[in-house]
Amino acid sequence: MKGLLKTRDKNPEATLRELFAGWLKDGKLSAILVPAMSGSGAATMALISDPDKIQDTAPLMPAMAVNAASVIHDIAKLPAEGVKVGLLLRPCEMRAVVELVKLRQVLLDNLVLIGIDCPGTYKSAGFRDRVEPSDGTCEDAEQGVKGSRVQGLQDSNPRTSSLSDFDNNHVRNQQEQYDNPDLRTACQLCEYAKPMVFDVAIGFLGLNPDEELWVESANDKGAALLEGLEVAEGDEPDKRVKYLEELAAKRKANAAVSIEELNKEMMGPDNLVRYFADCLNCHNCMNVCPVCYCRECFFDSDSFMRSLGEHVMISKRKGMTRMPSETLLFHLTRMNHMMMSCVGCGICEDSCPVSIGLTPLFKKVSRDAQAEFDYVSGRSLDEELPLTTFREDEFKTIGEE
Repeated sequence: MKGLLKTRDKNPEATLRELFAGWLKDGKLSAILVPAMSGSGAATMALISDPDKIQDTAPLMPAMAVNAASVIHDIAKLPAEGVKVGLLLRPCEMRAVVELVKLRQVLLDNLVLIGIDCPGTYKSAGFRDRVEPSDGTCEDAEQGVKGSRVQGLQDSNPRTSSLSDFDNNHVRNQQEQYDNPDLRTACQLCEYAKPMVFDVAIGFLGLNPDEELWVESANDKGAALLEGLEVAEGDEPDKRVKYLEELAAKRKANAAVSIEELNKEMMGPDNLVRYFADCLNCHNCMNVCPVCYCRECFFDSDSFMRSLGEHVMISKRKGMTRMPSETLLFHLTRMNHMMMSCVGCGICEDSCPVSIGLTPLFKKVSRDAQAEFDYVSGRSLDEELPLTTFREDEFKTIGEE
C-alpha cells in the first residue's frame, strides 16, 4: 500500500502521535522507539509501551543526540519472544541499522522498521534554547514563527506543546532547509532525505504536511500497520519526487565543496598530522559510532597497556613523545575499519570535544571506498558487505598505470 494520509487539524506531529498510539492500543506493536524530550529538556529517545505516553513524545523533533542505531544495537541483538517493537528512524539511522543487521549485530525478527523523512537536524546541545528562547516564546529557527498554536489536537504539557510548534514549523518550512547553516554539518552534506529500507515509510518532504503525509508499506509487516487507515492510494506525487531530487542535488554539491576544501587542508603527511593535532584520545568518536560494534577496541586492549619503563624507553628514542600517544594511528585505523559501513550521520564530529572535522573526512573516505565496490552503506538488506564478498572481476589493475 502507498498513498496520502490526511493530516488531522493541520498538526502533523500530533497526527503521528495518534497513529502510533493506535498501533499500541490495537496490539499491532508492543512498544515503539521514538524521539522525545526529557523532563530536563534534553533531546533523547524513549521506548513507549503505554499508548497514553505517546503524547509526551516528539516524532518530528529535529535534534539528534545519538544515532538511534546505537540504542537498537543494545536492545535488539538477542532473540526475543512475544514482542513486536516499532522503530521510528531517520534515513541515516535506518541505514546504520541495515549495516548492523549485515554485521549480525541486530536481529530483525521482532522489529518493525518505520522510516521517516529528515530535512536535517540540530545538535542536541543547545536545542532546548531553540525550542524555549529566553523570552518564553516558541521560535522556529528558520522562519522566526513565534508562539504559533495549532487549533485542534493540542498538547496539555506546555513543554510538549512548545516543542510541537517548533517541530511542525521545521517540517513546514522545507525550502529553508536547503541552506540552513544551523543544521548539523552531516545534515548539510546528506543526500538521503528519505528512507531507502523500511517496512513502513512516512514522508512529508515536497508536500504540505498540514494537509497530507505520504505513507508506504514495503512488505506484510508494513501493510499490517497501515491496514484500516484511510489512505488515498496512488504513486508518489511529482512535487515530492522533484523536491527530493533538488534537495539531494543541493546536498551533493555541498558535500563536493566540503571535500574540496578538505583536500586543500589535509593532503600530505604534515597536514594530516596537523588535522588531528588537537585529538585528546578520548575515543568519543568510536564510542558513539552506530556501526562500530566491537566489544573491546584494539586501542583499549592490553596491547596498548605499557609500563612506565616502556613509556620512558619509547621517549628516549626521540628525546620526547607526545602524550597521549597514538592519536593519529587511532584515527587512521578507525577510518580503515569503518569506511565501508559509515552512513555519514556525523555523530562522531558532534561528540568530539575539540571539534575535529570528522564529518567531511569520513564523507570523503567512505564515498571513495564504497564507490570502488558500487556500494552504498545501508542501501539494501540484500546487498552483501563488500569486504565479505569476493568477485573475480574486481580490482584487476593494482597500483598506478
